[in-house]
Amino acid sequence: MRLTLKPLGAVDAGVLEHLRRELRAFDEVVVAPTADLPSTGFNPKRGQYRASSLFEACLQEPGTRVLGVTEADLYETGLNFVFGYSQPGGRVAVISLARLRDADLARYRERAVKEAVHELGHTLGLAHDEDRAECVMHFSRTLADTDRKGREYCAACAARAELTLKRLRT
Repeated sequence: MRLTLKPLGAVDAGVLEHLRRELRAFDEVVVAPTADLPSTGFNPKRGQYRASSLFEACLQEPGTRVLGVTEADLYETGLNFVFGYSQPGGRVAVISLARLRDADLARYRERAVKEAVHELGHTLGLAHDEDRAECVMHFSRTLADTDRKGREYCAACAARAELTLKRLRT
């Protein structure tokens, strides 16, 4: 199974390499060429891009799953901002590094991994885990929520994700 990381706009190469190394659930993780951010997805009043507008560039990439990664600040209808967004049960997700920044590089990169694993979980059919705050599928309203939760799926989420991954491998 192949995961393609798709940089959208200028993205820190160190973060991309960290994600490539850390997303081990996939047999192969590759970094695709950078694509421009879609001008049609930009909302000048908000100074943000609509997250779902980034899907088109990702859908053109090969791979079992494609994760768009951007430095741009993202929102989606009804939300002030999103750390990431996905096609539930689809093959594409995006994460924004804009609000994950921290003076501590290790914390910044850990946040990126957590958001990537979370959004990829949605593509594997996982919902938010409201019962287990330590599960990576717990919804993050704030950076404190992201910092508090783990980077792994709880046992129940891991079992559901593994079922999907097994189907994809056959």
